[in-house]
Amino acid sequence: MKNITLLLLTLLLIISACKKDETPTPYSGSSFEVVINDIPFPTEKFMRIPYTLKTWEYEKDGLQLQKIIVLDNDSKNELFTIKGDDFRRIYKEPIPVTPFFDWDKLTHYYISIQLPIPLEDGMPTHISHQFIFKDTIENKDVTLEGGLFSPRKDEQPVVIASPVKSERNLFINQSTLGYHFDVLFFLDGEIYTPERFAFDQLRLDSTFTNYFIGDPTVNESYVNYGDTLYAVADGAIIFIQDGLQENSGNLHDAPLITFNDFGGNYLVLDIGNGLYAYYCHAIPNSFMVNTGDEVKEGDAIGLIGNSGNSDAPHLHFHISDSQDLVYAKGVPFVLKSYTKIGDFETGLITPEVVENAMMEEMTLINLY
Repeated sequence: MKNITLLLLTLLLIISACKKDETPTPYSGSSFEVVINDIPFPTEKFMRIPYTLKTWEYEKDGLQLQKIIVLDNDSKNELFTIKGDDFRRIYKEPIPVTPFFDWDKLTHYYISIQLPIPLEDGMPTHISHQFIFKDTIENKDVTLEGGLFSPRKDEQPVVIASPVKSERNLFINQSTLGYHFDVLFFLDGEIYTPERFAFDQLRLDSTFTNYFIGDPTVNESYVNYGDTLYAVADGAIIFIQDGLQENSGNLHDAPLITFNDFGGNYLVLDIGNGLYAYYCHAIPNSFMVNTGDEVKEGDAIGLIGNSGNSDAPHLHFHISDSQDLVYAKGVPFVLKSYTKIGDFETGLITPEVVENAMMEEMTLINLY
């Protein structure tokens, strides 16, 4: 009789445990997945690990994302924290309407992260995340974990020569969480990232304080206007768009009729291995090459201008895996060599040659 009683108690406990496991949590749909895992690339300070997370639509559960803590999953050490104000763009419905594309309807949220690891620390083998939410219904903080992945530590970014050769350069909008890195196109069931590793080049005057001198609505006021563009590698010119009018300095007054017009007068250089270098916003009729021409690394190919989607004369440059401006995936790249001469925010330093690296956004460089 005693054994039967114990058996019945045991069965009741098992049944109770099963029922408990089947009871859904308030966030039973929660999920975190790395859907884009790019090749890491070094700057003069960091190894930057770029990736994109897909999450469930947590706002439908009354959750507000407060911050993401990125962890070394093996040591559990904190690598990086991104607070809510640092999330420049989280893709979710409704996506703003554009006349150029019919976007896919999104059923998840997408967040792009560029994780900076100090060069001296070495790259982690496994990375995970803690997501800190505010539950606006229960008025409490909620911590969920997920997004485990392994960086592509055995692969290397593309190495190229510089597309410009000049002093006092700033390459902006790269090595950051923001534009261009956070641009995603959801089209035909794919996620396209054509300008993911793009930079916009500016050049400072001799005082290291301004990138234009005089009237900002006049293109010739800008230090880099008319600077020469160079081939970053041996290759073939496969596409040129030319003849579009320029903006007047910072007025952004050139018409944008098609999406290709956003690139202004632009050129595509096939550098081999399925990779294509894009040079955008050139001066009209300034290209020194024609479609079909073969070029060598360092050949002059055009002049920096202010055409297309441009707030001031500059070079927009990126490398992608497609001949199409949109249906493409950007790839990380590094320069063979540059000379770091300072930081725009903290000042000049003794010049230092950096090889096989990109640079941080505020790094001042000379290129020869």
